Amino acid sequence: MPSIKIGRLVRCTVVKDLPGKDTYLALIKGTELLAYLPKRYANRTYGQAEELTAAVFMTTEGKISLSQRSPQYFRRITEETLAEIIRAGKVRVRKAASVVNGAFAKVSIEGLGSVDPLSASLPYLDKVKTYTTDTITVVRYSPNMKEYIVNSLVPAPAEKVTQVLYSQSLREAIVRVDPRYCGFFVGKGGTNVATAAKLLNVKIVIKSAEQEMTGTREREAEYVRAQW
Repeated sequence: MPSIKIGRLVRCTVVKDLPGKDTYLALIKGTELLAYLPKRYANRTYGQAEELTAAVFMTTEGKISLSQRSPQYFRRITEETLAEIIRAGKVRVRKAASVVNGAFAKVSIEGLGSVDPLSASLPYLDKVKTYTTDTITVVRYSPNMKEYIVNSLVPAPAEKVTQVLYSQSLREAIVRVDPRYCGFFVGKGGTNVATAAKLLNVKIVIKSAEQEMTGTREREAEYVRAQW
């Protein structure tokens, strides 16, 4: 019997919809293990005997919980989708991030050698639709944190960023953008900037290029300035 580790991608068959629990009971293929997929973590509605793929989200006292909306799930399905170019040593998946009740995720991909990760990944990304109806946005990884911050805010247009102020010690960034595009960077309900912040583990504040920076002079001095 294979070990069931958190983050592992598993194939399952739906046994039944648990009445009053808002949860599917599923059998993990190749095992005799039953697992629970809460409907709020499922990317669509399932019927009895339907097959699905999910990531192990939690194991508590022998109870296995699954998710199709966790960062682990989005990372694993991206790795499966890009398996060919990952094996070829062209790209590497760095991290994935998602927010509660958001129907999309961001996945950071690093190009190895001289490979551009976005160009290399593009021909394969349609396969992701076999795993999820949610939108996965690919983010180009960069070791330059200021570049990485701008990249993480896609699909907002990078050319509309006017300045990035970043403090490594505070793990905070202020991104100044064309005032006409603030909404694009923040996203509906703040989900775009929130997902980017989770991906980088950095607090990101979007400001209009016309806004004055707030805070004390000492705090402002901690930011590394980079003009774009």
